[in-house]
Amino acid sequence: MAITLLMILGPAAVTSGQEPGAWKQVKEYEGIIGYARPNPRCRIDEIKAVGTIDAPIAVVEAVIRDVPNNKDFMFMCKETAFLDLPEMKNTPDKYATYALMDMPFPVSDREAVACVSWTVDMTTGTLYAAGQNLNTSFRQQKGVIRIPLVEVLYTLTPRGPDKTEVTYQAMSDPGGGLPAFLVSILSHDLGVKTIAGIRRMAKQEKYRQATAVTTTTVKK
Repeated sequence: MAITLLMILGPAAVTSGQEPGAWKQVKEYEGIIGYARPNPRCRIDEIKAVGTIDAPIAVVEAVIRDVPNNKDFMFMCKETAFLDLPEMKNTPDKYATYALMDMPFPVSDREAVACVSWTVDMTTGTLYAAGQNLNTSFRQQKGVIRIPLVEVLYTLTPRGPDKTEVTYQAMSDPGGGLPAFLVSILSHDLGVKTIAGIRRMAKQEKYRQATAVTTTTVKK
């Protein structure tokens, strides 16, 4: 979650009245361009990546909606799942998810619980999947740090019948006292490699069978 990946004040946030900095290109991977910028709402750089996938928008939507297999495209992720939270009812366009991040030794693994909401712009056909972390201890694993902040936004824009432009934007703080500058450097791979992973999965036949968009909630 990816978990839009969707913003709560982080432990080193500064005055909320300040504006985010300018986007700067920090990465290029398989034709996907990655950007980063400082954001006063978080001590870690906010990131964004933009890339094109040779697949209809319904196929890309199907990949992202297949939450149990999101681990196969999410950067440094080893487990993803739908959650049935007592305080939240899942619907086709709004549901709770769990993600477990595989961190390099000796750093503790991270986990996140998020609410993902899908909307569609009926004029342009653009889809949006926004994920926001939830303040809950539900399913918290021993020895794993619950991520205090994560916000992710997938924007899927049709670029013809068989091409989709994907923009992945995320801001998160992994918590646990990790140095901000080191996490920011690592996060520069997050967006580009996530889109690259979606691109690979979109070639699978089970997703290629998707012929129509399933999101029905209209973006306001």
